[in-house]
Amino acid sequence: MPHVMRWLIGLATSLIGNHIYLVTLAWVAVQTTTPVNVGLILVAGAIPQAALLLVGGVFVDRIGPKRTIITSDLLRTLIMIVFAIVVAGGHISPLLLAALAVMFGLVDGFFVPAINTAPRYLVPHEGITRVVAAKTIVARGAEFVGAPLGSWLLVVASAAAAFWVNAWLFAISVVLLATTRMAISKESSGEDSPIDAATSSKQPGVSVWADLVAGIQLIRSFRTLTLLLIVVFVAELGFSGPMIAGVPLLAKEAGWGVRTVGWVLGGFGLGAAAAAGFLLWRKNVHRTGFAALSGLTAMGLSVVGLGFLPAFGLPVSAALVCAGILGLCAGIGAGFYGTLVTSAVLKLAPTGQIGRIMSALSFASLGAVPITYALTGLVTGVSSAQVPFLIGGSLILVVAAVVFANPQLRHLSMTPTARARETANQTLRA
Repeated sequence: MPHVMRWLIGLATSLIGNHIYLVTLAWVAVQTTTPVNVGLILVAGAIPQAALLLVGGVFVDRIGPKRTIITSDLLRTLIMIVFAIVVAGGHISPLLLAALAVMFGLVDGFFVPAINTAPRYLVPHEGITRVVAAKTIVARGAEFVGAPLGSWLLVVASAAAAFWVNAWLFAISVVLLATTRMAISKESSGEDSPIDAATSSKQPGVSVWADLVAGIQLIRSFRTLTLLLIVVFVAELGFSGPMIAGVPLLAKEAGWGVRTVGWVLGGFGLGAAAAAGFLLWRKNVHRTGFAALSGLTAMGLSVVGLGFLPAFGLPVSAALVCAGILGLCAGIGAGFYGTLVTSAVLKLAPTGQIGRIMSALSFASLGAVPITYALTGLVTGVSSAQVPFLIGGSLILVVAAVVFANPQLRHLSMTPTARARETANQTLRA
């Protein structure tokens, strides 16, 4: 569909811009201030993003994802122009960089839930999984393109040039997304249950806080959504720290060298894209819960495998290959798990609450990241680099085992019959 392709291209340009921004901001900070301040500047951007995710979801429900995305990208364009002017002028200070990072993080708190909600507004329910899979492929591609492009711009031009390129990318994204049709299909809009009407953000006179509370109350009363959000948070605790912060530490301790990081993370990206490609090709996955939990199990086994790998005393070349294979397996598992869980939440969410529920999903994922990063460094410092992998992988496997024992999630299916039953159960509880 042309409007879906426009959305994907607009998303790609925006995400590439995101990665260029992160690389350039970190580099400018490194050239300007101390390592401690570099970390504080990056955290200064991450905290407001996480803090505003739930509020951003309320605005998505109030004005729709299209307006929220366009407004966010317009503001991101202006922020990049300010960055470029400040850097070109040479008047750079850690406080100024932190202030700009906070501004970008505040806007991102609205952009993230809007972009995650968009698939529900682009296609009917049976096409959501394929669109989410395509979004996963685009996101992985943006990772491979954005960071190297940002580095190249810093080498051949300057930080100011990188920020100007970013501004153009965000502006192009605005144009593409502005011409994309986003509307709930008749199938979706016709299914609204009483709880949709009772908690819709479009009621006049309802405050943002009241809408936010209504969204939290809905999630708490809808057991399937609550369980999925808990699973996402705990799985993120066990996975992101070891895989992102732990791999360099493990490679250094085992003497494998920096190439290990590329092998593991490259294999992970390739595996996630391959799994998303399969889901894009396959029109429907009937046993959504079983497939997602199988992917989660593969993630846990791969993380544990990386933790045990140094104990085998393999030559560096063999260890690199094994680490890459384990990264590939983790990526395949994450591709199935992440795509299917996101699709399930999108399909289960009542129409008037899609933005708030997707923002809660984003918060469950992103909120765990700083915690697991800190724990990975702390545990490595007091023991060894292998221990975070063993603990994190075991935590994921325990979560997978507990969820496998839960029939509600194990048999989760997004067929029309199952969805109708979910809506009926929600209506009775309301």
